[in-house]
Amino acid sequence: MSLFMLALFIGSLAAADASGVWSLRLLTNTGESAARATVTLKQDGETLAGTCAIDQVDQELTITGQVKDNTLTWRCVGKESFEASFKGSIDSTGRQMTGEWATQSTARGTFKGSRPPK
Repeated sequence: MSLFMLALFIGSLAAADASGVWSLRLLTNTGESAARATVTLKQDGETLAGTCAIDQVDQELTITGQVKDNTLTWRCVGKESFEASFKGSIDSTGRQMTGEWATQSTARGTFKGSRPPK
C-alpha cells in the first residue's frame, strides 16, 4: 500500500502535458477583451514547440518555450517582427490554463485558456 501512495505522489510531481490545441481569451490590463488566440502546442520533455494564430494578427506565429512542473512559458514569433510572450499555469484537470501575456510593444494583460478532453 505504501508503494502505491508513493507512486501517486511521484506521479503528481510530474510536469503537466501541455500538448494539444488551446483556445485562449486575452484580456488587457484594464480588463478589456484584447483578442482570441489558438495555440497548438507540442511538448517534448520540458520543451515546447508549435504554432499560434492570434485574431487581428495576419500571420501564423511559431512557438518556442518550456514547461517546468505545471508552468509554461513560450514566445510566439512571426516573420514580420511580431512577437508575444506568454506565461501560464495548467490547472489540476489539465484542461484549463491561466496566465499573463505581453507583446514587444506596450500591450499586455492576462489570459484564460482551455482545451478539449483527451
